[in-house]
Amino acid sequence: MKTLERITLRHTVRQVVRVDMGGNLVTLRHLSQPRFNVVTIGMQGPVGTVAESVLTMAQQAVQTANYASDKASQVSQDQLVMVSGMSQTIDHYIGAIGAQE
Repeated sequence: MKTLERITLRHTVRQVVRVDMGGNLVTLRHLSQPRFNVVTIGMQGPVGTVAESVLTMAQQAVQTANYASDKASQVSQDQLVMVSGMSQTIDHYIGAIGAQE
């Protein structure tokens, strides 16, 4: 096994139970064994590099954020036009009611 592929794991957990029974001291020691699963094994690139898949996902996220920002701007403009139209309609009816009086 190459040094780069070696994993060293030190895990020491002891469960100690001491029972004093009429002057007799009983000690039970149990060493628990570590449990782990290897999910994947691979090579890590040099420090400071990013995988192509991560760069692609980041670029897609930027594009999606820009699209969302454009849509939000359009919706905001549409709302301003709608509110302006409602205000003009209300002003028209207020003027018409005032003219009838």
